[in-house]
Amino acid sequence: MASNVDGEDMQQLIHNIGESVLIPEDGAFVALWILTLIDHWNNEHERVIILTERNFYILRYDFLQCRVRDSRRIGLGQVTSVVTGPLVFPSKSLMPIRSSPGVQMKWGDDTDVKLVQKWNPLCRSLPYATLTHHPAYSKRDQLPPRQGEVPGAGFEDASNPVAVYDVNNFLCALKEACVGTNVQFSSGDIIIESYGNLGSVVFNQTSLGFTKTKVAAPAT
Repeated sequence: MASNVDGEDMQQLIHNIGESVLIPEDGAFVALWILTLIDHWNNEHERVIILTERNFYILRYDFLQCRVRDSRRIGLGQVTSVVTGPLVFPSKSLMPIRSSPGVQMKWGDDTDVKLVQKWNPLCRSLPYATLTHHPAYSKRDQLPPRQGEVPGAGFEDASNPVAVYDVNNFLCALKEACVGTNVQFSSGDIIIESYGNLGSVVFNQTSLGFTKTKVAAPAT
């Protein structure tokens, strides 16, 4: 898991992304974060989030092989709204309560989402992304030295050793990047439409969406 990444590994990650992912049209690199993406089936996935002057990326990065497995780029000009608040389930849901905060970005009209998309756990065309803290956020005393001191790992907060895992730190950078745009920032519940998905409970408890390393993954 990314919590085992030391300072040199973090520098290598930023270098690899600069070499293999970013393009001139992105503009200046702002920062990256290692966060948890919650998909529409309530499955948790470790993702590297990159913010540049004009775009942001959602990457599936293999920390063992040091390579990008999947990449999605969204222009900041496409983003319509950003909601921050508690992650909640519908009132009749049997899913366990979540305690960490969330950030949900939308870049399209989710009323146009078809039922077949919602029922497809592999669908990647949904016009939104829901993010929360990485599990390492609560393990700050167990992280390798100098992990959070690498420029570009998190956003301009030297007092926060886990900024790179902090979804609120990402939110601060996103707000600054969207100054002068029409993006609407608001606070409110972020509803995850999952009612009794036992598969996602097992998936999340066993950290199947996170890179496995030689060191055991931290408990969530």
